[in-house]
Formats: sequence, C-alpha cells, structure tokens
Amino acid sequence: MVTVQIPVTETAIQAALCEHLRMRAKPGVLWLHPANGERRDKLTGAKLKRMGVLPGASDLLLWHAGNSYALELKARGCRPTEAQLEFMARFNDAGGHSAYAEGLDAALRCLEGWGLLLGKSQVAAGRRQCACGKPLAAPGRDLCFACFCHQQDGGAP
Repeated sequence: MVTVQIPVTETAIQAALCEHLRMRAKPGVLWLHPANGERRDKLTGAKLKRMGVLPGASDLLLWHAGNSYALELKARGCRPTEAQLEFMARFNDAGGHSAYAEGLDAALRCLEGWGLLLGKSQVAAGRRQCACGKPLAAPGRDLCFACFCHQQDGGAP
C-alpha cells in the first residue's frame, strides 16, 4: 500500500490557525493578517508601497497585554525569505516577539507559548521552549528567533 501525503499550503495553515484564534484567543488579544501577499499589478504594488506596505511583513500580527507578536507561517520544508527574516529582526529590535512556524502544530505551540490562546491543543504536550523561555523559532531548532539571530551574530544565546 502506498501512502500519498498531500502537501498543506501556507494558505490552508493560516486559515486553520485563524479558526483557532477566533475560537480560542484570550480576551483582549487583537490580531490581523496584513494583506501583503498575492500578486498585484505594478500600479497597485506602487500604490501599496507608498501607503506603507513593508516587504516581508509576517503573516499574523498580534497584540496582548502590552506585548506585540509577529508570526510567519510556512508549509513544511519552506523557510522564511531574507525580507521576512529582516522584518522579524526589526520587529524584535522594536521590542516585539517574532517567530516562524512550519505547519499548524508549530504555529499552535508558538501561540500557546506566547500565552495568546485559551486551553491547550493536542500538540501542547510536546511543546519545547528556548532556554530563555520563549517559543522555539521553528521545528528542529533549539532556540527562539531572537537567540538564533544573536547566535548567528557570534553571541551566546
């Protein structure tokens, strides 16, 4: 018997995660998707750039209890672009918390780790955190995004 695995798109992951947010977000959590993606004609692209659209802006921006969060979603095997990594670094430098997640399970672990969801998903039991206490940057990483970037710069996490 051959098992065929159907790839899950980033759009499907985001739609499922948004359903979790609609049902499970803690009171006071504000969240949105900046509509940066999708193909645009040159005229619309130029207009949006003039209006402040930032390249690489994360898929979800969230706020709660005075804290800001940016979550970049990826399908399995995909990695953030340089523009997305740059946005997350700038977001962290501005005092926010950012991460990228491969797949729905990793995204749920991240939001639960940030304390933005009520209850626990089935994946929460296997949640791991960075030594600093923040959610891991992505599956297979042992560091959060801030510590990973710090280590890349030659510093210790």
